[in-house]
Amino acid sequence: MAPNSNCKLPPELWLIIFRWATRPDDGQLSCTYEPFEGCFDLVSEMVLRTRRSLVQVCRTWRALAISILYEDVRVRPDADALKEFLESDQFSSEGNSSTPGRWVRRLELPYTSTDYSSSTDVIQILQSCPFLHTLIRPYLPDIPRESPESRYGFPTGMVALSSLTRLDWWHYHTVARSGGINSLVDVLHNAPYLQYLTLGGEFHTAPELGALHLPVLTTLRLRRVSATLLLRICGWELPSLAHIIVDFAPENHAIEQVWSTFGRQLSTVEFGRNVVFLMNDQITSFLRASPTSVKTFNYFIFFTMFPQLSMGIEASVERVGVHAFPCKMLSDLWMHLDRHFWWLAGPSLPALRHVVLYGDWSEIIKDPRFPRWRGCLESKGCRIEFASESS
Repeated sequence: MAPNSNCKLPPELWLIIFRWATRPDDGQLSCTYEPFEGCFDLVSEMVLRTRRSLVQVCRTWRALAISILYEDVRVRPDADALKEFLESDQFSSEGNSSTPGRWVRRLELPYTSTDYSSSTDVIQILQSCPFLHTLIRPYLPDIPRESPESRYGFPTGMVALSSLTRLDWWHYHTVARSGGINSLVDVLHNAPYLQYLTLGGEFHTAPELGALHLPVLTTLRLRRVSATLLLRICGWELPSLAHIIVDFAPENHAIEQVWSTFGRQLSTVEFGRNVVFLMNDQITSFLRASPTSVKTFNYFIFFTMFPQLSMGIEASVERVGVHAFPCKMLSDLWMHLDRHFWWLAGPSLPALRHVVLYGDWSEIIKDPRFPRWRGCLESKGCRIEFASESS
């Protein structure tokens, strides 16, 4: 219901309340690294429903919350209608020209909206969003089954993306040949201030991806990518790169080349929630390649094999974040945990000072084995903390 007239709050406070009411659970789609963040998703449907509800309460709330409502936009088949709306002046007041496109911060753009029949509308949509900071090209399972030669056989337009700081890109080789907004290379060349890049998809030989220069990129997230792409990335100039997230373990020789190339400049490595990390030891590989640079390592403990480190490796990791998302493939959860905590408390991580727990650890910390693990870590000068308490 509308605010009580006897208890009026200034608009600034209402805006703060609205922001908190529609805030995602995590640092979703931030341009800076956040541990265990999702990707390729706009804010949740619950958040979007809350935003829609706010603007329907009263005129005052609508005026305050309307810009928040249109911060996240998904392009649907009716791109022409969206284009006209984003360019309209229906929300302008006297002496204050404002189009809805100026409110858009995150845009999800499926490849079905950038074929020959609709790409012109999409380019105009992008032009009408001068403050866009996140662009998502999501995975679409129906693309490979269609005939992309007929839909994507004509050149696609491009627009300057000078405000873009994050790009989540799922690549389709046949679609990329149309260039412009469908081409990763063209988009990267037109986004000079990109700080966060997520890559996944069909890259095949990827000759066009050689010798790229991304001067301010700090976070690189690798979904399902080929060894060919990883070797191409090793030829990129990424002077600011500090964080790498690997969501799917690629071929060993390729990921080892990534650690060898960028290992000395990295401060954070994160392994994703994928059972592939249970199949073989990926931790030892990256610590062996960059034992003195990485200070923070985050991983899903139930999805990752405990490391088989040789005693000759002493990594400089100071902080380890472990997420407790459950994995049904584990046959002996407690033995798995025991091995990981003995590794954390052992000699391979002499600089370790913080083990930060993410997710739901409520049942685990009730078990009598947990105080023993805590004691072993504390005996080496390391604290167990919960993410909510950690700075």
